[in-house]
Amino acid sequence: MREKAFKPSKSEKRGLKQLKSTMKNILSIGISTGGSAEINMAKTCPEAKIVATTIDEKGLKFSIEKMSNYKEFAQIEAKIEDVSKPMPYSDNTFDYVYARLVLHYLDKQQLNDALNEIYRVLKSNGILFIVARNNKEWELTKPEFIISYDEVTNMTTYYEQWKKEVVRERQFLSEKQLEDILMQHKFKINSVKSYKERLFTDYERTKQNQSKKPNFLTEVVAVK
Repeated sequence: MREKAFKPSKSEKRGLKQLKSTMKNILSIGISTGGSAEINMAKTCPEAKIVATTIDEKGLKFSIEKMSNYKEFAQIEAKIEDVSKPMPYSDNTFDYVYARLVLHYLDKQQLNDALNEIYRVLKSNGILFIVARNNKEWELTKPEFIISYDEVTNMTTYYEQWKKEVVRERQFLSEKQLEDILMQHKFKINSVKSYKERLFTDYERTKQNQSKKPNFLTEVVAVK
């Protein structure tokens, strides 16, 4: 018997809608919770090879354990890889690059390096789907939770509001900021949208954040 599916994600579903059944090579940066997105990618694109990467060894092991319950796992290569460093793929390899809630952990220079690499490995007319935390996020509304902001790196260091002893660091990006960054790297913008989604606090996607307010996300769909 298969384990119960993970709770659905609005932004994950929106990313999966960008897929075309004829796609042959897909790069998923930052493996989704338990590999749920990657398994659905394989179901939608039965001829595709899906490369799913992360820098989290524990998360990688967890995702592989979950994905191995599905026959579609045969299409997926899951591995440790840092997108901000040169990737071992030829130019124009991937039809689709999926990066949900991962690139905002990179500082400004790392993000620039990552986008250079993504542009290089993406095919002409290939699709890039990005979701990042918006700079109107509720976690930024209480000054007492902000530890510091670095103008050079654009990184905010802060305490999680539901668990103050936990320190996080990321970029919070508005629609314009993310759109401008992508255009600087020669991407063409298909759509830009901000919306609310209640995120989970654990990798297994079983515990929602304790705030009554949903999280605020920025989504961009771009092409090479």
